[in-house]
Amino acid sequence: MLLAMVLAGALAGTGLLLVIRGAVGTTTPLDTLVAELHRSRGGLADDSFASRRFIERLAGSETSNRASDLAILERSLDKYVQDRFTWALLGAAPGLAFWLLATTGALTVVPNGLLLAAALLGAAAGWLYARLDMHSDAEKARREFRHALAAYLELVAILMAGGAGVETAVYDAASAGRGSSFRHIRAALTAAQTRRHEPWSFFGDLGMQLGVGELIELHSSMTLAGDGAQVRSSLGAMASGMRRRDLAQIETQAQSKSEAMVLPVALMFAGFLVLIGYPALAALSTT
Repeated sequence: MLLAMVLAGALAGTGLLLVIRGAVGTTTPLDTLVAELHRSRGGLADDSFASRRFIERLAGSETSNRASDLAILERSLDKYVQDRFTWALLGAAPGLAFWLLATTGALTVVPNGLLLAAALLGAAAGWLYARLDMHSDAEKARREFRHALAAYLELVAILMAGGAGVETAVYDAASAGRGSSFRHIRAALTAAQTRRHEPWSFFGDLGMQLGVGELIELHSSMTLAGDGAQVRSSLGAMASGMRRRDLAQIETQAQSKSEAMVLPVALMFAGFLVLIGYPALAALSTT
C-alpha cells in the first residue's frame, strides 16, 4: 500500500512539473527556425578551406612520393604536419633547455644568442627529418605489403589448385587475411566487383597509389595470362620471384650490418691493446 502511494505521488509530481514547464516555457518561433535553415554556411566553408590551405603550406610541396608514403601508412596530411611539429620541438628542445639554464644564470659559458640559434637550427633539422622518418616508415610498410602480397598469391594458387575458379580464389584469399595490406587488396577487389571489371583490374592503380611496383607487375601479368592454368602458373611464378627478392634483400641487409660491426670491434680491440700496453710504455718512458 505504501509503495503504491509513493508511485502515485511521484507520477502526480512529474505530471505537475510537465504542466508547469509547458505553461511557462518558451519555444523558438517558427520564423526563427526557418531563417536558421536558410542561413548561408559560406563562412564555415571559407574557414575550412583557409585552414586546409594553411595545412598544405605547412606540409610543403605536393609530390607523388609523399602521397604514396601517406597512402601506404594510412596517414592524413594533418597527421604529417603534426609529426613535423613534434620533430621540430624535439630538435629545438636541447637548445631551449640550455637557453633556459643560461637565463637563470646556471650556465654562463655560452652566449644566449648562440643557444637560440642552436635551438632554431635544431627545430629546422627536426622539421626536415620528419619527412625522412615518414619515408623510412613507408619503406618498412612496403616490405610488409610485399610479404603479404606473396602470401596472398600463394593462397590464390593453392585455392585454384584445389578446384576453385579464378574469381572465387581471388576473393576468398583476400578475405582470409588480416592487416592493412589485405585491407588495401580487398578495397581494390571490391572496387573492381562494383564496376563489374576483372578482379585484378585495379591492382595497377593501387600499386601506383601505394608505390608498390609488384602490384603493377601483377596487373600486367594477370591481364596477359588470361584464365585457368596460365593464371595459376603466373601467380606461382610471381610469388616465388617475390620470395627470392625478399630473401636476397634480407641477406644483403644482414651482410651490411655484419660489415658495420667490424669498425666497433676493431676500435674495441685497439683500445684493449692500448690498455694492456700503456703500463709497459709508461715504465719504459720513466726509466
